[in-house]
Amino acid sequence: MRRLREAVLVAAMIVLSGCGHQVTGLNSPNGGSVVPSGYTQIQFETQAQPDFTNYKYLIVLNANGDGHAPYALGYNSNYTDWSFAFFFGGGAGLASAPVIYQYFSDSSQPSGVNKRTLGYATGTLTFNLLSATSAAAYGFYITFNRCLLDYPSPINNTGVPTPAPTSHPQGQSCPPFYYLTTDTWVMNMFSIDSTNTVVDSLGNGPSDTSYPGFTIPTDTLLNGKSYIKPVTGQSPQNPSAAIYGVEVFSTP
Repeated sequence: MRRLREAVLVAAMIVLSGCGHQVTGLNSPNGGSVVPSGYTQIQFETQAQPDFTNYKYLIVLNANGDGHAPYALGYNSNYTDWSFAFFFGGGAGLASAPVIYQYFSDSSQPSGVNKRTLGYATGTLTFNLLSATSAAAYGFYITFNRCLLDYPSPINNTGVPTPAPTSHPQGQSCPPFYYLTTDTWVMNMFSIDSTNTVVDSLGNGPSDTSYPGFTIPTDTLLNGKSYIKPVTGQSPQNPSAAIYGVEVFSTP
């Protein structure tokens, strides 16, 4: 039997086993979810306590609407199917202040893709380590307002006027999105070592392009949608860099 983990996550207790995730003891402040309306929570689970000094951990989203999974190849080439990425770690104290990048088409770049940093207001994105009760619970989770990602490309490649590159109109929830073309995101997760080499993903090893991606329908209540990565021979030697799985809570 795979190891039993028990994590306290906001108002929920989540027990992880080889049979899947069991969610018990939920309070239901928002129709059964543990996040407010307009927010999504992504739990990044590792095989051992994350090492934020020697590794970076990435959550990458494709919000283009084509249904393709973002793969690690994008980190070293043209960022195909990368729309947004949350970066954690890479040095002492950097995990608790994640960096968000937006990727967009830019014909002036050799790869045809460029990126920029997206800022966020205090309280719109929070970072927490998983906390254990009776057993080890490794990893971390972020809770964020989805409107943080509702930005258009800063470059007009169409030759026609585009909206100004500002955020979603104030006072509205996401979805509906003002700039993004889809309510369903496709996600992948990666760990990267100090040489900027990808060492693991949600797929079979760092360079797997067969994994279809983890989908997050942002217009649907998700009360612990999860995926546990199958055991393979492609796991990194350092368990701190080895990805165990993902769990998502989200409220429209």
